Amino acid sequence: MSSEIVVVPHTHWDREWYEPHDVFRLRLVHMLDRLIGILEAEPSYRFTLDGQAAAIEDYLEMRPDMRDRVVALVESGQLSIGPFLILLDEFGCDGETIVRNLELGRAASTRLGRTMPVGYLPDMFGHAAQMPQILAGFGIRHSALWRGVPGDVQEHAFSWVAPNGDAVRCEYLFDGYGNGLDMFALPGQLPALAPDYAARTASWYGDDPVLAMLGTDHSAPPEDLAEVIRHYDAAGGEPRLSIATLDEHLARYATDADALAALPQVRGEMRSHARGNLLPGVFSIRTNLKREMARSEQALAAAERLDLLYGTRDHRSFFDTAWYRLVESTAHDSVTGCGVDSTAEQVGTRIHTAGHIARGVIDSVLRDLAVSVSPAQHLVFNPSGFARRAQVEVTLHGVDPAALAPGVQVLDPLPTVLGDEQLRTADLPKLLRRIHGRELFGQQINGYAWGERSLRFEVAESPRGVWDLAAFTVELEERVAADAAGDDLWHVETIADPRHRALLAVDLDGVALAAVSETSAPAPLDPVRVTATSLSNAALTATVNPDGTVRIEGADGSAIDGALALVDEGDCGDSYNYGPVDPASAVTAPASVEVTVVEEGPLRGRLRIRRVYDLPERLDADRRRSAATVPLVTETTVELREGEGFLRVGIDYVNTASDHRLRVLVPTGAAGLESSRSAGQYGLTVRGREAEGGWGEFPLPTYPAYRFAAAGSTAVLVQKLSEYELVSTAGEQDALAVTLSRSVGMMSVNLHPLRDEPAGSEIPVPGAQYLGVPVHTELAILVGADDATAVRASDLFRHEPLVVRGTGETDGPLPEPAFRAELSGDVVLESARRVDDEAELRFVNYLDGERDLAFAAEGAWARTDLRGEVQEDALDTRGARVAGGGVVSLRRAIR
Repeated sequence: MSSEIVVVPHTHWDREWYEPHDVFRLRLVHMLDRLIGILEAEPSYRFTLDGQAAAIEDYLEMRPDMRDRVVALVESGQLSIGPFLILLDEFGCDGETIVRNLELGRAASTRLGRTMPVGYLPDMFGHAAQMPQILAGFGIRHSALWRGVPGDVQEHAFSWVAPNGDAVRCEYLFDGYGNGLDMFALPGQLPALAPDYAARTASWYGDDPVLAMLGTDHSAPPEDLAEVIRHYDAAGGEPRLSIATLDEHLARYATDADALAALPQVRGEMRSHARGNLLPGVFSIRTNLKREMARSEQALAAAERLDLLYGTRDHRSFFDTAWYRLVESTAHDSVTGCGVDSTAEQVGTRIHTAGHIARGVIDSVLRDLAVSVSPAQHLVFNPSGFARRAQVEVTLHGVDPAALAPGVQVLDPLPTVLGDEQLRTADLPKLLRRIHGRELFGQQINGYAWGERSLRFEVAESPRGVWDLAAFTVELEERVAADAAGDDLWHVETIADPRHRALLAVDLDGVALAAVSETSAPAPLDPVRVTATSLSNAALTATVNPDGTVRIEGADGSAIDGALALVDEGDCGDSYNYGPVDPASAVTAPASVEVTVVEEGPLRGRLRIRRVYDLPERLDADRRRSAATVPLVTETTVELREGEGFLRVGIDYVNTASDHRLRVLVPTGAAGLESSRSAGQYGLTVRGREAEGGWGEFPLPTYPAYRFAAAGSTAVLVQKLSEYELVSTAGEQDALAVTLSRSVGMMSVNLHPLRDEPAGSEIPVPGAQYLGVPVHTELAILVGADDATAVRASDLFRHEPLVVRGTGETDGPLPEPAFRAELSGDVVLESARRVDDEAELRFVNYLDGERDLAFAAEGAWARTDLRGEVQEDALDTRGARVAGGGVVSLRRAIR
């Protein structure tokens, strides 16, 4: 049995949860005011501030006068802060956001003296496979966590190994992050409770010191702790006790290769329910939050890439703010949506802020680029690292079908009458208040004509000729002066040029700019053919069945049938866990089906499937679905593009029912599959059909996917964090069931059919019912595909090209990028940005085996770790190989 217990005082501070952020911050400030006084009065006292720098940043924003005192405590080693900015949910964001979390957290901590070099992950709802590689990339070799560790781990430490082989030492908080509380719960009982706890945990620690984490959610530190321990030791208490920060304690353990090799190994993700609840229902609650998180991530990725290659202004502070807002929203009680409604609203606002900043940067850079070509041209930027044939949606004026290039698909006409009204003469001057320069109703004034008591403005998207506002003002004033009474009526019209929405085909290199026009768009090489119920190109054919499901046939002969069936089930659970009700109450058959052709190709074909389902309105008091029903109108748009090998799907509805889960099924074309795969957080993970249980929570095999979920040779590409499950259907074949939304009314319920203990307080969350809320889900289906194909397709699916109409006088040469790059092969470009005066690129190999980096760019590139520290001065990017599951960062100076 160990002869020492190390007490680590700490708090686990949920930044927002059952109260919004600013309510919790007030309590945080009061707690830290008290803590700082305790630490200053007692030099032997130590405190670990939860591994997230946001807590101390939140405090100093309210108490800026305390900064010097905080710095002194951090520098003395009494107070440990960082390394994360926020204690994230590792599955609630993508890999690059995790990297930025550590960047921001380490920077904030370093500004205050030092960063705790421990990947402290105490309360996440499971752990992503690539976290060891990310931690190691920042030079962090220790981690500590609780949930998700598999049941075969029987020691207090193990080696946690990432897919590429990188490993960190993991201190397993097998008894939770408050395991030391009981020893100090009863005054005067420490001499009996300390040896009792050491004996009960002896099999875990052996001769190593016992780690006693003294703290819990939103807890204040015990003021007399140091004195209590001194009295215990002075009285000869055994085992002896000491106080340390978490990093002080873990520093005694070696993390070199030999030391890690001597420990038990755990490879990849940890999603076991063996010794702690994982609460997997958080992945399917408030799905709109997940959608906005992914949208903002994708917008920031595109904005950084565009700015790196073509930006001429300094946008660093904008990016810093956007990433801060996004990262602070990734907390395990934030983007997960398992807090109260006011918390979800605040989180959504921050996520939107990040997306708005990204859009602002994109608009700014594109506007600067647009002057290089005339309004007859459109500039298109491809954010993906892969070359592609793409289609961009633009507005065309005065369409002449004979003059259009073969690579143009005309869509809907747009309104030409933007204003039609009767104005008294006395009211004519108000027209001047509508005109800003030459802009009127979002268009540019290109002419006007006065008639007998009439005025007609001619406007267009792009300016033509000269607009003389002063001359127009004089003419208007003359007409007002001529009607002394001001009662004559004028017919005022604002007429836009004839306009159509249209698609233009364009060939794009990876992360590159191209120009295209309605007369130069390349002819389709693989046109889309559309019938009343089908879409086809050379790669696949999709046919809508009478019940609204879809048959998808690949050119290689692979096929699935019954795709996009919807299944609605009752849910008596809460925001943490799905709660099943009588399976016989599931709704699977639509009351009506209607199929409409929306677009006829050749660049893009679309069919709309309108299905109406009669759903039970709610759950009754006995947890059964009600006899009363409400109609749920769903519109599923299936879309096929020229040259693409996957079927795009959009599913829309406004939720009308309470207490239910709606899922869409995609058959795999096989039966009895043993596993599924999903991609996200820089890794590809294989999962069995059953999850490991053992704690007080039934281990439903519902899993997170961020890029795609796959089983057999079928993959479902997703645009956001999505919950999926590999299920057997009535037709005795396996299908991927992807959750579209889940509606519940309680944050946590006290009595749950699949969970022994509450996950929180029983607080009503009517907003989580999503009543009257529009839900939109985008996904895509690949059949007959391997994982390499799915990886590339998911990247193209996530990154739509950006387009802007030219505003220049002539068509000049396209702007030169900061550097030219070419990416081929299977490795994905995940980030491209400016870091001070350098360009940084990050690549990920999602696949098992080693792959060529397949990246060619001008200049000398150095390979760095995630801190930016050089690992290899001049990397041969053409010949470089990336380990299976490897993350590679490159840097070079930019001119």
